[in-house]
Amino acid sequence: MKTSQYEYDILVVGAGHAGCEAALASARLGAKTALLTMNCDMVGAMSCNPAIGGVAKGQIVREIDALGGEMGRVIDETGIQFRMLNRGKGPAMHSPRAQADKKAYQFSMKFRIEKQENLTLKQETVEGLIIENDRITGIQVKGEGVYHAKAVILTTGTFLKAVMHVGEAQTEGGRAGEGTTRTVSDSLTRLGFELERFKTGTPCRLNGRTIDFSKTELQPGDENPQPFSFMTDELTQPQMPCYLTATNEKVHEVIRQNLDRAPMYSGQIDSTGPRYCPSIEDKVVRFSERDSHQIFLEPEGRTTLEYYCNGISTSLPRDVQDQMVHSIVGLENAEIMRYGYAVEYDFAPPTQLHPTLETKIIEGLYFAGQINGTTGYEEAAGQGLIAGVNAVLKLKKEEPLILDRNQAYLGVLIDDLVTKGVDEPYRMFTSRAEYRLLLRHDNADRRLTPIGMRLGLVDQERASRFQKYEEDVQKGYEVIRRLRYQGGSLEDFMKRPEVNWNTLSELSPEVTRLDISSLAKRQVEIEVQYAGYIRRQTAEIAKLQKVQSLKVPESFDYLAIPQLRIEARQKLSKIRPVNLGQAGRVSGITPADIAVLMIYIKDRDKFSPQSSEG
Repeated sequence: MKTSQYEYDILVVGAGHAGCEAALASARLGAKTALLTMNCDMVGAMSCNPAIGGVAKGQIVREIDALGGEMGRVIDETGIQFRMLNRGKGPAMHSPRAQADKKAYQFSMKFRIEKQENLTLKQETVEGLIIENDRITGIQVKGEGVYHAKAVILTTGTFLKAVMHVGEAQTEGGRAGEGTTRTVSDSLTRLGFELERFKTGTPCRLNGRTIDFSKTELQPGDENPQPFSFMTDELTQPQMPCYLTATNEKVHEVIRQNLDRAPMYSGQIDSTGPRYCPSIEDKVVRFSERDSHQIFLEPEGRTTLEYYCNGISTSLPRDVQDQMVHSIVGLENAEIMRYGYAVEYDFAPPTQLHPTLETKIIEGLYFAGQINGTTGYEEAAGQGLIAGVNAVLKLKKEEPLILDRNQAYLGVLIDDLVTKGVDEPYRMFTSRAEYRLLLRHDNADRRLTPIGMRLGLVDQERASRFQKYEEDVQKGYEVIRRLRYQGGSLEDFMKRPEVNWNTLSELSPEVTRLDISSLAKRQVEIEVQYAGYIRRQTAEIAKLQKVQSLKVPESFDYLAIPQLRIEARQKLSKIRPVNLGQAGRVSGITPADIAVLMIYIKDRDKFSPQSSEG
């Protein structure tokens, strides 16, 4: 049989949230790109909850948007409820979140993929990787097809040797109604990659016609919803409500009586699941002192009555799920349309990656998304964008895009993955970012859009709009610094927490007449009121960077430094940090280890790549 041959610059395997952003970034930077998926009808599908954003995750979406990615625009177009979380806290803690029309989101993303120049969407099942001299040159697909490329990005999600569990029943597949990818895991193992197993889960879905919403608590969206994307002027679509109910002691008793049939407790599943998103079985066992747990009933779209039960992820048997649901207030007569299930799947511990997301073992091969041990659409999409950009930059022989921890949540995410690794599915939290006062959702564009413009990811429309926004912010600063009130500038007066731009407008006609956008006014407010904190964090960053930015040579021989502890030598040799800052974040590395390392790096004559031989 004749083999069909295809030639591309970059191949992206998997069309979930990571794959879509990777392929779009690659194509927009001029690379001839193919996006391969097992099912073209599932491009951008939301496998679990029908929502985008949330605490810290919303900041990631804003960063993806600021760099020219697509997730923010798509949720703005297809969202059905928008809320700003943590409004009662300071701006650094504010996080946008939106319910999505699940199918509309999926179709919108697929359409954007289809119309993108330099990008081809193909329905293919990958069977293996083609490697020559430790460099990837292509992939083999089912049906006698070969795709040749200079770089490959694997975004395989939960589909590597995936098994779904509903009670004692087991089915191969990474998502309900779909199959699994076994041969890719085998190819990676043969190449020397370490693979491990993680577990995730999803709750049942109900027919809204059979829910008694009168017994639940209404959860409306914001009155003045804020868009995710800098390119969205306002959100005008009508919003849909969510509803709140809770488990109770009767539900918990049903679960306790059937723990021996729960895969996580029967021994059927022995892999690790996400600690911060536990199944209802885990909640009942781990938090036995609680008599209830919240359940958010979230609509899956405008043209469906299907509701997602956020809060009761489970892999209990079908009959137990029936009993459990019918014991919940408002769900006594609810019909389950889809039962909850758990998924076990292979992932590759991300310490096997460079900070560019290129693998250390095979040149030109990149991993992004849940294959790296993360959880969440947002974390996956962010990795995909960075991997897509870096794959192209490598082909162009240009400097890679490596965001610092003080530049973006994306920088924190990737640094955590490649430096510390994961022992459970990784989820982003604001607490992971030591410079979160600087990494607010409101300033994502100011932090990252200039980088997107430099790389060529940002189109002219966005660039022009951003430049106008920056001019507006500067005009705002200029006016409030020049005008006086009560012996000081209006800028000094605005530092009071009860003062905002409207307050200044009441004091000065010139402030009232100033024609700048509401976004620019709000940015000036936040930065003036945060100025003291920002100065302190900026000074701290500058001080640390003098030491932490010291680069470690790629061929550095840690084993040749007798003053380093054996554990430090082994861990640093495995991670191979690019600078002292990353070295200091490796698990188990002490300040004393870093002090020794700094001395050796500054005096290059004390080591050589071969100094540990002979």
